[in-house]
Order: sequence, then structure tokens, then C-alpha cells
Amino acid sequence: MIYGLFIFDRAGKILLQRFYGKTNLNQELLTHFVKEFILFIQNFDRSDRVECLNLENMKLVYYMIKDTISAIATDQKEEEMYLTGKLIKVHEQFTKIYENLSKEEVKEHDLKKNTPKIEENTLKNFEKTVDEILFPFLKIAILGSSGVGKTSIMKLIIGEKPDPTYTPTIGVDIKEFDLDIKNMKLIFWDFSGQPHFRKLWQPFLEGTDIVILVTDSQTANLAETRAILQLVRTEKPDANILLIANKQDLPDANPPEKIEKYMGIRTYGIVAIDTKYREKVVETLKEIIAGRVESNPQPPDITT
Repeated sequence: MIYGLFIFDRAGKILLQRFYGKTNLNQELLTHFVKEFILFIQNFDRSDRVECLNLENMKLVYYMIKDTISAIATDQKEEEMYLTGKLIKVHEQFTKIYENLSKEEVKEHDLKKNTPKIEENTLKNFEKTVDEILFPFLKIAILGSSGVGKTSIMKLIIGEKPDPTYTPTIGVDIKEFDLDIKNMKLIFWDFSGQPHFRKLWQPFLEGTDIVILVTDSQTANLAETRAILQLVRTEKPDANILLIANKQDLPDANPPEKIEKYMGIRTYGIVAIDTKYREKVVETLKEIIAGRVESNPQPPDITT
């Protein structure tokens, strides 16, 4: 977990600070510690460098170059090389802005209140850039026929209470979710499964990283789901695909093993309106994001 990002000048003046996550850390004390540490180490070595300080419950990566110093504080779970790359990228972006500002303009910026006065939102917009660098996002498209439970699955994943009654999605519903892996944000695109909305699928698949394909596990729905699978593989051959066999509580539902054989892709059976399945789906998503789950390149012949 990332606790905070700090950018100082060589005298210890805070040029930018951002705090993240839910933590019991005192933000004021954290800022004071990082500042004093940065000032302290310069007494011994003012050379340009990137280093990591490991404490019992915290990791501090700092990047000293020219007139500014950037630092990022995290828990011990974060990887040093990963943090270093992100920190250098943030620092480079900040330097481009900072070098274009006069000393008087920087002085006018009220850092505590986060009310930039330079070209209205120059530094505020940079804060958004920082967030995007530190917390990259994945676009996840949820596809399937009408009524198979796509919206219920999205709600299950993001922790909202699924609605047992069916309300069709009109067009596209977009939700954001923070996943506890590499500080990743997930952007879910829940597409309407109604035939007249399917023309939206192809253009909106652009930029999609993962496709959650949903079937209601009924025999009548499998052929259509397979056709959607082929469409996804044609339009987004590089996307990871997670096939979910929903509504496994129904008496005529095909088991995941049979659907998997028919579709030629690993299949996960769930009941989307039952919250006990949430952990299973979220953990599977984490595996896909970590690159541990791969789908078959082509489905086999249809079997009965």
C-alpha cells in the first residue's frame, strides 16, 4: 500500500504532497519524518541518486536529483524496483512543470489547502497525473446476452449488494474499483446484452485489458455465448478472457466442467446474487492480472 508521495526542494520546502489509502499513520508525523530524513541525509551526501530506506513497517524510496527530491512511503509489501520506476516517472513529470514556474508563482501556491493559483489548475492537474502514474487502471468489459447476470457480477465484485430482481442495463454502465494488487484500479464497463445495443461493443472494446464473459449456464444460451467469445477473440486477441457460468443454483444449469469443454476456455461457476462467491471471483481476477491464467487460443469442436 502506498501511504504518501512527497516532493521537496533541497531546503526541505514541500512542493507537493499526496496521501493515499486507509491507514492509521499520522499524516503530519509522516510528512515531518520524511522531511527531516531528507534534510539529514544531505548532510552526508548531496549527490544525485535513488535509494530505499527499509524500516520495520514502512519502506521509503527517495530520488534526489538537481534541485528537487521526491519520496514515496509505502508498506513493506511494495517492491522496490516497481516503486523506483513510478517515482522517477512522477519526478520527471513534475520537473517539466516546476522548471516553467517562476519562484514567485511557486511561493503563491498554498500547498496545505491544495488551491493552485498558477494558471488556475496547473498543479491540481498534475496531482491527477501523479495518481494515474501511481495507480494504473485496467479496463474490464463485461459481456454476455441479456439477462445472464452481468450487472449482478459487477456489483458482486465491487462489493455492492446484488439485486435479485432483473433490471436490464441500457447502453453502458461504468464503475471503478480499487484492487489490492499493485495499487491497481479497475474500470468496469457493463454492456447491455440486448441485440440493438451490441453494435456498441466493438468500438468500446478498444483499450480493454480483460473481458468477463457471462453465460446463464442454460443450454439455450451457450451457442450465443460462444459467438460472443469468437467476436472478442477477433476484435481483442490480446485480451484475457474470464468466462463465468452464472446461475448455478438453477436446476437446469449446465455444470462449469461441461460448459468449459464446450467453450474451450476455463470456466468458473458462481451464483452472482450470493455474496459468498465474491472472494472466488476477485481472487480469479487477481490471478489474471498477475498473468497466471491464460485462455486457450481456439475452442475445440462442439461436443454434446
